Amino acid sequence: MKTVIMAGGRGTRIASVASDIPKPMIPVCGKPVLEHELECLREQGFTDIILTVSHLGHVITDYFGDGSRFGVHIEYFTEKAPLGNAGALYKLKDRLTEDFLLLNADAVFDVDFGRFVGFHRQCGGLATIFIHPNSHPYDSGLVITDSNRAVSRWLAKEDERPAYYRNSVNAELHVLSPLLLEKEISSEKVDLDRQLLKPLAGTGKLFAYSSPEYVKDMGTPERYRAVCRDFESGLVRRRNLSHPQKAVFLDRDGTLNRYVGFLRSADEFELLPGVDDAIRRINASGFLAIRVAQIMGKMEKGGVEAVVMNYYRHIDRSRIQFNFIVDNDSACP
Repeated sequence: MKTVIMAGGRGTRIASVASDIPKPMIPVCGKPVLEHELECLREQGFTDIILTVSHLGHVITDYFGDGSRFGVHIEYFTEKAPLGNAGALYKLKDRLTEDFLLLNADAVFDVDFGRFVGFHRQCGGLATIFIHPNSHPYDSGLVITDSNRAVSRWLAKEDERPAYYRNSVNAELHVLSPLLLEKEISSEKVDLDRQLLKPLAGTGKLFAYSSPEYVKDMGTPERYRAVCRDFESGLVRRRNLSHPQKAVFLDRDGTLNRYVGFLRSADEFELLPGVDDAIRRINASGFLAIRVAQIMGKMEKGGVEAVVMNYYRHIDRSRIQFNFIVDNDSACP
């Protein structure tokens, strides 16, 4: 399977860290972030790489060459004029004849791509995006899925959001079918999210793979310093789902929220004092924080299932105020 990595970003928000090199070449623990990405891919057998470059692209091509020094094969596509974050894909259509990975070169991640690709193939859609909770959902694109994990709604940063929503953020890792590029777009510049993916919401052709694995943007100096710390501590690699995970399971009623008997409405939901600090401590420990709810009775539309999901959305919305992350949720009968 080919992997296309978009490496043309200018990195204007992180210019104070390194203004004379392209963003994918900014060092994390002594290596360019792009080199870490290639190592993660190579270890899992993804060695056929296409890099799209533009701003200071020669710095990238001079360093990586044909990829043989890094155990991969690299081809390049140079954007002579801005093409948006998907315009290059249309220029590469002849080389993209099968499903392919599409990644960004300026993110720090360690992901089990075999699971991700397997999920995509099982679903059989045109595209699968990687979603996860992050520390800044308020300025990120949010994804709402149905029970089959198909994307039903795609909320861009500027879109109005419901009162309660899950902290399910597009991590900008994708598995795409070449059939996606059959959509005719007249402009040279193509926006992947707004012109190709978001229109698929609600069609049953776009799916979301949810995972607590480590994927973080380093687009600001503060986020850059955070990912460097996480890399040094080993957290980045430990979160790969090919490794056993440590987790703390949190009951809902009476543990996360005030116990009021049988909860019938999200308006009755109230986080207990100290919950935000407790979950922040779990986040900092490297353990996953997983909430568990007991679901009793038949789950019908508008009934228990809807109420449970509202509670989950309420917790996730609260994390914006309290700055904590619940990595996943589970239900028991």
